[in-house]
Amino acid sequence: MSDETIPKPDVTADAVGCGVTHTADEEASGRPADDGRLTVLQIITPRRYSGAERAMTYLSESLAKRGHRVVVACKHNELLLRELDERGVENHVLPIRGKLNIAAPFVISNFARRIGADIIHTHLSTASLWGSLGAKLAGVPCVGDVQWLNHKHWYLFADRLTACSHGVRKHLIGQGLDGERIEVVYNGLDPAQFSGLSDGQAVREELGLRPEQPVIGTIAHFSPRKGHGYLLAAMTQLVKRFDDLCCLLIGEGKDEQHLRRAVGELGLEKHVRFLGYRHDAVELIKAMDVMVLPSLVEGLGIVLIEAGFLGKPAVASDIDGIDEVIVNGETGMLVPPADATALAVGIETLLEDAEWGRELGRQARLRMQRMFSLEAMTDRAEAVYHEVIAEYRRTHVVRTGR
Repeated sequence: MSDETIPKPDVTADAVGCGVTHTADEEASGRPADDGRLTVLQIITPRRYSGAERAMTYLSESLAKRGHRVVVACKHNELLLRELDERGVENHVLPIRGKLNIAAPFVISNFARRIGADIIHTHLSTASLWGSLGAKLAGVPCVGDVQWLNHKHWYLFADRLTACSHGVRKHLIGQGLDGERIEVVYNGLDPAQFSGLSDGQAVREELGLRPEQPVIGTIAHFSPRKGHGYLLAAMTQLVKRFDDLCCLLIGEGKDEQHLRRAVGELGLEKHVRFLGYRHDAVELIKAMDVMVLPSLVEGLGIVLIEAGFLGKPAVASDIDGIDEVIVNGETGMLVPPADATALAVGIETLLEDAEWGRELGRQARLRMQRMFSLEAMTDRAEAVYHEVIAEYRRTHVVRTGR
């Protein structure tokens, strides 16, 4: 498949699924090139630039560096588009947003034919529904990526599913999906992205925090399922032991005003700081003594992987997904979900025994490098692509007799 970057197509006619004339090259067969390089169409319709979007971005860049042509099709999302441009990943804005957008499969199908896609890889529920149907229309296989405890009906038309954790895979099997068609592909990060970051003390100075001041924090969308309320309840206990404790809440979401009111009602104004969405959130982790993730449900917990790469200990809920990142007592601490007292005890333990916390952080870094590297994620994704394409070709030949 050619590595040349084609001009971004005019998709006006594609939006209604008609009026587009394709050349023989554009109507590609969907077969991988003899050298193994593929044209991969990534489909995503994000509301924000968070865990799933970041995982897709990192994977796309890594695949492109291996010689594959990777094209991201998405709805307009300024942060995502900027990140893709900065990483040199080809991207196109298409009119594919919304779960009632019945034109979306035709847009995706026409676009897939136009770029000669060998495979479509979808991310998040809307993109997975329309992308898998678009793949059927285009005559190419589809892999649906599942990053959350979603309902199965968004993924019924995909040829294969990839789950970000065994917890997510178990959730899908529990809904009746065949486990044989669900592969676990852990999200991975490039260790290089954690070099050259600002020193933790420099970040503290920027935030007006003293070098010796105890600092904890969490990076998560402001939603009840992320458990911020339990963290605030834990803070009411912790400030009795650490009168200068600072908790950094990094993120945004519908629950923000509720959380701000709770901070006032609990008298935590001097201890809790809302920093909003921060593109440099990874650097802020360096200012923390302990990373906290009190989620009630989670696909995996990419912020825990980031904290691990930075050698930071974490206290998090003992739930499916998270328990695949953190080994309790070895690389961090797991506590029962929705238990503010247990959360407070875990945080207090690490703040009081800083040396043990540093040892947990050292072990966490080794675990992340071994299990959650970008290279490992890319290796697995490539293998899945080739398996699915080979199976699709065999099935297609059998069914059509060609």
